[in-house]
Amino acid sequence: MAQGKLEVRSIFVRCGVASLAAAILGGMPAYAADLPLKAPVKAVDFNPFWAEADALAWSVKGDHLPALVTTSPVGTPLFSAGVLGAPGTTVLFGNSDVNDDWRAGGRITAGYWFDPSRSRGIEASFFGLGDVSTGFTANSGTTPIIARPFFDPNLNLQSASFVSFPGTTAGNIAINEKSRLLGAGLLYRQDVGMWAGQRITALVGYRYLRSSDDLAITSQSAVVGGAFAVSDNFGATSQFHGLDLGLAGEWRGGPWSLEWRGKVALGGNINSGNINGATVVTFAGVTATTAGGLLTQASNIGNTSQTRFAVVPELSLKAGYQIAPRWQLFAGYDALYWTDVQRAGGLIDTTVNPNLIAGGPGGGPNRPMPLQNTSSLWAQGFNFGVRYNY
Repeated sequence: MAQGKLEVRSIFVRCGVASLAAAILGGMPAYAADLPLKAPVKAVDFNPFWAEADALAWSVKGDHLPALVTTSPVGTPLFSAGVLGAPGTTVLFGNSDVNDDWRAGGRITAGYWFDPSRSRGIEASFFGLGDVSTGFTANSGTTPIIARPFFDPNLNLQSASFVSFPGTTAGNIAINEKSRLLGAGLLYRQDVGMWAGQRITALVGYRYLRSSDDLAITSQSAVVGGAFAVSDNFGATSQFHGLDLGLAGEWRGGPWSLEWRGKVALGGNINSGNINGATVVTFAGVTATTAGGLLTQASNIGNTSQTRFAVVPELSLKAGYQIAPRWQLFAGYDALYWTDVQRAGGLIDTTVNPNLIAGGPGGGPNRPMPLQNTSSLWAQGFNFGVRYNY
């Protein structure tokens, strides 16, 4: 009996094999119709390109300016009015940081993956913050004593030049400084493994940053029989070029993701300064213009430049949510620190030889002198964006 069952099973298997062979050869369609069908395998949907756009809200360290405008109570003697350190002198503008407000901006990042597993790729990015400016004005109608303080190296004492002083001159002064910050980068990305459930990626590439400040000081004063206008201008620019190195991590859970990135760029700052100024004097209908205002004289007018080693560490955190197969929304935080940046305040020498003012007779030290004092710049703030995989 057992032998009979084995023979029947053997016949069934042989018939099945024969049916399959015949179906493949096209000779037994009736038997082939009885065989189970398997759905074809779908090709992997690999999209190598991706792009991200972020709105930025960042705070940037301001430019530190020396005391530029002072005042004193009416009745203060001429020799001490507006002089730093003298009784009653008040700083109206300067001796503080300017342009340290929050700034709006944007960032665009795009990348390309070399393999479907997205383990190797490149990305390029650019960010820019909106220009921010600080302004100040004063006039003798509301502030009778308006002075511009400086240090006199001939007397080795603090002194002041007057925009307005009751009974001698009336006038006004306006100061404005505009600051800008932008940057770009190109990175190669290579996965190096998994750690604590995170995908860890090594980063190497190029980093570029540019910071600039433009400071303008202008004043007009009227005296008996004439008038004079004074202008000082300071322009500072720093451009960083460097090698960018870092690590990035990514964790995913359902539609949620958490990303972090730490980098440090090593390279050089190309720092430059532009100093210019003029004094326009009008008497009896005759106008004469001389180079130099108050803080700008022939001794420091011109262009300066220097190259210095700089370091730029940067940290970024992002939380994301998948809203569609190709779309993700992100919110995060960025922090950046940049060493040895040239700011406009670092170009100003407040030591002035009065013998050089308005084409004076000269003699004494050549001050103000060209300076290029640098300082660190930091920027930090929030980002909100969307990422799209093509």
